[in-house]
Amino acid sequence: MYPKFVDAEIVGIEVDSGVGEQPMNLDATIEGAINRAKAAFKECDVSIGIEAGAMQVARTKTGAVKIEVCAIFNGQEISLGFSMGFVVPEDLHKLMVEQGLHLSEAARVAGYTNHPKIGTEGGIIGILTDGRMTRFDMCKQALTTALIHFR
Repeated sequence: MYPKFVDAEIVGIEVDSGVGEQPMNLDATIEGAINRAKAAFKECDVSIGIEAGAMQVARTKTGAVKIEVCAIFNGQEISLGFSMGFVVPEDLHKLMVEQGLHLSEAARVAGYTNHPKIGTEGGIIGILTDGRMTRFDMCKQALTTALIHFR
């Protein structure tokens, strides 16, 4: 528990990331999280932005890793946190690169799901791990590591 946030009221709002539907490198993923946090900073002490991204990583089976990035903004400073990453399966990565699809679209085209908003059903990680880990778990990891600087 973080004593500073015991009485915090959390209000979710949708804001644009400014980096498109599927960031494909770490810098764009970080930029999207920061953009979201800054856009959400209205009548509050801190705001949080979370962005999912896939990026090229050498020595992985497919060359692509997906992570979540969390940015916390207090009106002056940004604190970043990151989730664990997982290697995107080859069929999904191929659809993302060759057809320019974001991960949710690729998952539908490849037959992993037909859900229009894959993130609400645990994300692709939830599907790939049979629910052992979900997108919520990854977002929680990113938030927890971003909160390190608010201890």
